[in-house]
Amino acid sequence: MKIHKNLPALAAVGLLSLVASQSAISQPPPITTTTTFSEHNETQAYVGLQWFTGETSLTKPNIAFGLRQTKTDVSNKITGYDLSYTYSLEKSQSDAVRLGYLDGNCSSGLATVGLGYSLKKGAVLGFAGFVGAYAKAFGEIDGNRNLGAGVEVNTLGCAGDRDSTTTTVNAPG
Repeated sequence: MKIHKNLPALAAVGLLSLVASQSAISQPPPITTTTTFSEHNETQAYVGLQWFTGETSLTKPNIAFGLRQTKTDVSNKITGYDLSYTYSLEKSQSDAVRLGYLDGNCSSGLATVGLGYSLKKGAVLGFAGFVGAYAKAFGEIDGNRNLGAGVEVNTLGCAGDRDSTTTTVNAPG
């Protein structure tokens, strides 16, 4: 008779175990989302207007044509090169060619340093400056030790952000 007294209790425990195991099986496994980053490379052409101390008037700036190649690494640090050609509207002639190295990031700006050649002066140029979204500012010295400064407004925003890939995985349950 002891078996008959415990039978309802054993049946209740068995039923609860069955319900608990069914609810554990029917729930979806947890989802894990992972984002990985990789470098981003880009080459962009641009056009702009450039004013240079002592050489351009406010109404007749130089026209700048350029090509910028950049690499943004996984920590969003940008390195690259900027090649530009300027044409003087003031003098109706080619002005200069410059090649600058770029280093920095979009939030604090890119530093640039480089060399060039003044086509109208026939002199080598050295320059250093700052490149931001849609603008450049730089100081320059030519082979005759003349100092100058330039400001440029152009069509080029900041270099692209690093590439990212997001993966969603159902974790084993």
